[in-house]
Amino acid sequence: MKSIRAVIPEKKLGDVNAALHEIGVSGLTVYESKGRGKHLPQPNRMGHWFYFSEFGDNNSLLILSKDDEVAKIVDTIKKTAEIGKIFVSNIEEVYDIQKNTTGEAAL
Repeated sequence: MKSIRAVIPEKKLGDVNAALHEIGVSGLTVYESKGRGKHLPQPNRMGHWFYFSEFGDNNSLLILSKDDEVAKIVDTIKKTAEIGKIFVSNIEEVYDIQKNTTGEAAL
């Protein structure tokens, strides 16, 4: 089992969510996040003034998946978001409290 974490621009969330639905991803957790990377955020207009925010508005996604589905999920996020970061890590165990299941059955 794998954990896929992706940090994408806020404006891309709707498109990424729709694309993940199309490939059958049923579980998705979204966190609002702010951050900065190598590239400066675009200027925002406030009345007659432009200002540069230190941190860009992003969404962090969390998806738990079976090992054989990771490549498809990562490719879908990359093609749809076009910018951001994706992190994939191993999950040792998953517990579904309501269904009282563990492992892949808990996904």
